[in-house]
Amino acid sequence: MIEVAEVLAAARALRFVREEPVGSNAGQAVEAMLKLTGLGKGQPWCAAFLALVGDAALGARWPLPLTASCVALGTFATAKGCLLTTPAVGDVFLLWYPKLNRFAHTGLVTGDAGQTIEGNTSGGGSREGWGVFERTRTWDARTRFIRWRDLV
Repeated sequence: MIEVAEVLAAARALRFVREEPVGSNAGQAVEAMLKLTGLGKGQPWCAAFLALVGDAALGARWPLPLTASCVALGTFATAKGCLLTTPAVGDVFLLWYPKLNRFAHTGLVTGDAGQTIEGNTSGGGSREGWGVFERTRTWDARTRFIRWRDLV
């Protein structure tokens, strides 16, 4: 479980991150996350937040792709057999958006009662927010969880 603690600590260290200007998907920290995934400023960055966190905490041991795509994370986890229906602390969550017919937001599970830390969100839980926030979410039947530590 040491890897989980390292990843959660790295995520919490980024709670200062805010878009500059708000609503732009830009700013020095946001653009560094996007660059790691091969994208430039102005793109959604919730999955890029996970890429930076995993890379910062575990380097080459981070088993998930360094992507800014929730769909790519879901596809990868399905292929590896680690996309689950019940959460555990440290898992990556994927929220399903019926209007988009795909996973469209992600973050890390930090507690047993739906606590999370996520990038490109807001205090209200938007998938297009302006910073890194800790939140409490209610999971629905289509939410999935990536047990990445089983791949380390």
